[in-house]
Amino acid sequence: MRRMLLAFSTPFIFSSAFAALGTDANSALSFYRSRQSLFPSGQASRNELESKLLHSEIEFNFNVSWDKKTYNLESDQILRDIQVARFVDTKSSCELLSDNRRDARALKTLSAKTTLEVLETESYWARVKEKNGKVEGWLPLHLLQPRHEDSGVFVTFIDTYLRKAPEIPSGIVTTIPRMRRIVPLAIENGFLKIKFENQIGYADINNFVSRADFANLAYSAKTNWIAVSHRNGDSLVSKSGLKVPLKDVLGFVTNNHRGVVVRAVNNGPQLRSQVEIIKPEANVWAISKLDGHGEVWWKKNNLLIEDQKSSPTTITTDELMKREIYSIAFASKDSLRGLVSSDGVYRTEDGLTWTLISFFGKQNYPVNIHPNGTWFVGSYKSVNEGKSFDPFIRWDQIAQAIEGAIHHNPRLLRLTQIDALPNSQVQIYVDTGGSKIKLRSSLSNVSWSVIKN
Repeated sequence: MRRMLLAFSTPFIFSSAFAALGTDANSALSFYRSRQSLFPSGQASRNELESKLLHSEIEFNFNVSWDKKTYNLESDQILRDIQVARFVDTKSSCELLSDNRRDARALKTLSAKTTLEVLETESYWARVKEKNGKVEGWLPLHLLQPRHEDSGVFVTFIDTYLRKAPEIPSGIVTTIPRMRRIVPLAIENGFLKIKFENQIGYADINNFVSRADFANLAYSAKTNWIAVSHRNGDSLVSKSGLKVPLKDVLGFVTNNHRGVVVRAVNNGPQLRSQVEIIKPEANVWAISKLDGHGEVWWKKNNLLIEDQKSSPTTITTDELMKREIYSIAFASKDSLRGLVSSDGVYRTEDGLTWTLISFFGKQNYPVNIHPNGTWFVGSYKSVNEGKSFDPFIRWDQIAQAIEGAIHHNPRLLRLTQIDALPNSQVQIYVDTGGSKIKLRSSLSNVSWSVIKN
């Protein structure tokens, strides 16, 4: 619902402004002539307003930051990560509703972690169906969370031509209206191959918003999980500069504090701009009919529950991505159990929340997780998934191995990288001040050997 601030050329007349003031002043609420009114026209008790309630509407907007300035955007001006998801999970037990109204009939009670397919979204609501069932209904978007293995959908943010071939000079088949959810058949040469209104054709991928635009982490069979810098057309660019084709990406961890602008703002964020969502607001505006005032509007409540602040030893992926990541590792290609070193060493089970391992303080160390389950953090290892750590590198042995290989004493010894190898082996990289030395050892019998290229 939109809320526009209108300028008035004549002053308000308050002759009966407080005629409906409730007897309990502490519970008095302001009411307005309309949702667009800048100033209240009176106050009444909540009980009186509730007793004369006619109906209610939801107003959803966002306070955002862009280019070091803040803006208040209407909900239809931005897309969020949950709106480009195809499969989601419920955050907690909730009622699946027959319509996109809070007073709609409940169709079914869904338990927490129920997987649903998203059929369409509005600013506040999503129409969903059970992934393995036939029941369809509506849920508020903030009760849903995206799934990591979901590649999502593509949403047009402008009217887009469907062409006969994946090239701009190709003939036009039809036009895809803006804000349409598309599941592509393939990605080819910067175009999405899609089926639209029973016609198959190609549309410019740059005219779409996808989960890639919200990605903090992305997974492909070739690269494992990578930290994402940005999307460039039909590719993702990692923080290390690696380009990964979108067609190879199988899953994402997204930033739910990011919005992509789909309706430009005068003197503000332009089309396709990325904004940081500071605070979402979903207010229920109620309409009541009061004696002497007629129909009046009042704010019933805010539907969104403020997120609890993380403890000092816990950070979210969104917070992590604002830091410089020194080293990151995951248990396997399809696992989100991992370690990261970023002003401290943190562990995660779900790729969303990271807990500080206090043993390492706020220091940065290279990290890795061996396929056999051994965790490596700097010169330490853990065989019980981080419950305890023991040294696995003796620096006197490292110095002796390097001296035997390069025939002089190293000026310094600094561990820069750890690699897990097959057959229970591990490889490390040591900076000696003049060169970087690669050493390898078995885990069962630690004895370091220099590996020469």
